[in-house]
Parts: sequence; structure tokens; C-alpha cells
Amino acid sequence: MKRFLLAAAGLFWAQLIIAQTPVIRWSASRMLRLSDYIIIKPGQESPAALGRNMAVTRTGFVYTMARITSGTNKGKSMIRVYAQMTPSHSYIVAEVAKGSPEDRAYLLNHEQKHFDISEIYARELSRFLRTQSLGKAPMERMTNEMNRLFKELDAYQKKYDAETANGRNKQKQELWNLRIAQRLKALLPYAAKDYILSLPR
Repeated sequence: MKRFLLAAAGLFWAQLIIAQTPVIRWSASRMLRLSDYIIIKPGQESPAALGRNMAVTRTGFVYTMARITSGTNKGKSMIRVYAQMTPSHSYIVAEVAKGSPEDRAYLLNHEQKHFDISEIYARELSRFLRTQSLGKAPMERMTNEMNRLFKELDAYQKKYDAETANGRNKQKQELWNLRIAQRLKALLPYAAKDYILSLPR
């Protein structure tokens, strides 16, 4: 039986303002599936982001902030943090889509781990908000921490792809599967990511 030489990559991003593009929010009970991707058929122009890979997933973490206008928390701000995947910028080649269930599952697992890494860093921001005092310049502190986490997330995603050879090294992939699961578990106390904060207007 033919086995694909699987190569996948993550397309990483982070933003402060949510675009109108439909997204999938990370959930422990909802894994990525083939229908979440645009399938690139033979002869179809390949998106630049896909390169020579079999799949690419656009994922990252974001936060939203809204002023509360009524109730006991009126005047404070609600901050929500979450990891998300953007289907309209995520691709899989048709060769994988038509391949064996084992090949599809293996590749989707590699891509899911990119999504899981984004969730790790969403939880890292959650930990920061829960455990650190924002002081007299809360927005500056938040911005600095976000920038630090964005850089760390990008480096970690690239390290994951480099060490697993974009999923081709199955032994390394298994090690990373375990490493990512352990980090998610360690950050489980910060899985809830809604905060009410007093921020200056």
C-alpha cells in the first residue's frame, strides 16, 4: 500500500482585533477534520502558504476586549482569550484527502498539534492575567506580554515543525504529541479565559 511522505506546516498568527472571517475556536472535544480545510486539487494553483507541504493550518490566539455598560461591573472591561483556526486560510492537497484513513489521521494529528500549541499560549496569557498585577499601566503591560508570547509561540511552532520534519519523522512526532499534551495538562487551571478587569478609558 502506498504511504505518503507527509509534510505539513503551520501558518501562525496572532491578532488583537477579530476579523470577520469564520473561525474554529479550540476545544478539547473538537478535533480538526478534513472538512475544516480547503482541498487543493491536481492542477489547481497552490497557495503560497502551502508551499511543497501536504497541508497548512492557519492558527493562533487572540483576545477581545469590551467595556461593560451595565450591572455591577459597569465601567470595567471584559477580556476573552482563545485559540482559533481559520479554515479559509488552511489547505490540504487532494492526494491526502483521497488517501488512506491512516494517512489522513496522521496528517490531521500533526496539524491538530499546531492548534494545540496555540491553545497552550492562549493559556499562558490567561495565566498572566490571573496571576500578575497590571499596575498603573495595564494596557502597556498587556501589550508587552502579548508581544512576548507571540514571539515565543512563533518560535515554538517552528521548532515543532523542524524537529518533526513537518510530520515526516514519526518518532519525533510521537515525542511532540506527548510534550504538547503535558503542557496542556500543566496549564489546565488556565483553560477558562474570561476576565473582568478595571482598565482606564
